Amino acid sequence: MKATGIVRRMDDLGRVVIPKEIRRTMKIGEGTPLEIFIDKEGGIIFRKYSPVGEMSESAQRMSECVSSLCGAGVAVSDRDRIVASAGIPKKELLDKPVSRQIEELMKKRKPFISSGEDTVLAADGGLRTANAAFPILSEGDICGMFMLIKDEKARPGEPEENLRLARLAAAFLGKEAVQ
Repeated sequence: MKATGIVRRMDDLGRVVIPKEIRRTMKIGEGTPLEIFIDKEGGIIFRKYSPVGEMSESAQRMSECVSSLCGAGVAVSDRDRIVASAGIPKKELLDKPVSRQIEELMKKRKPFISSGEDTVLAADGGLRTANAAFPILSEGDICGMFMLIKDEKARPGEPEENLRLARLAAAFLGKEAVQ
């Protein structure tokens, strides 16, 4: 664990304010769900809760199915990082933070479908781009994105059946996610 040197007091209702600098660094906004853990030494640990991250094994299996049917690379993210990928080398995207472009799409809860030339970067520091990205919504809350990753050898755009499969996968993961 890394010490911050910041000390806060609990108020009479049991609340503790997480300092603005930590909230900004960790991308914790109003309404962000947090899990609470107790470590072996009795310390209290807060961790951002990720419904998609909790079901990363299911997301991985879904990615593999869609990738094999589409013959394309696939990636699934929670709100912060790529939690599953298939059809591409895992080290290229897995566990990398999502790109700012994907973050913006999530904020707007908008799908992205390339018109042929335009793409969005899938992960920060990565070279892979998405031809299509669909929000994973659970009970109206955004919890991630399902992305079809661009293949450099393929023709521009995505076939309609691939887009339908990706939409279906995003909807299914949203229904399975527990908020």
